[in-house]
Amino acid sequence: MLSYMKWFSALCLMLILVTGCAKNEAIKLTYALNGNTASCRGDVVVFKFEDKRPIVRLGKDADNSSIATVSDVADWVGWALFDELKSSGCNPKYRTSTVMPGDTVLVTGEVLAVELNQTGTTMYAGKVSVRIMVSKAGQTLHVEKYTSEVEDIVVPGYASESDILAEALRGIMSEAVPAIAAVASSPM
Repeated sequence: MLSYMKWFSALCLMLILVTGCAKNEAIKLTYALNGNTASCRGDVVVFKFEDKRPIVRLGKDADNSSIATVSDVADWVGWALFDELKSSGCNPKYRTSTVMPGDTVLVTGEVLAVELNQTGTTMYAGKVSVRIMVSKAGQTLHVEKYTSEVEDIVVPGYASESDILAEALRGIMSEAVPAIAAVASSPM
């Protein structure tokens, strides 16, 4: 009985060591404001984006292992847009359920691609592609597809994989927010 317990303890220790050393390629998506200079006045409803990516994994690392995210990419894009609009002076509201067309500007969209691939020892390439739709009173005012790509170094303590994708999303926001702010600020 005692030798069985030693064997079982050794097996448990091996499992802990193996799982503790396993490579974790699931990243958390983050976003920091772009510092957009667009001026916005007015109410805006940001309606939850749809994840329309054909492939849900982000990409692959140098070992050909899949890179995944623990974050909801549609929420990541929607909340980044919300934060940028708020920073620009809009009065945004975020909605995840059905909204009725009204006099408030409604912004929604589709996440078409979020990709991250390791291209060198410490180099990663990120790509974000989004279709954004702006409407008011049930009438579509603006529809545009935005794509941004970034390649940069990832060094622990300096930059992360998430930083690459955040920079790509900031590229989209630098173009989309002024267009949305113009619609939100114009009388209709």
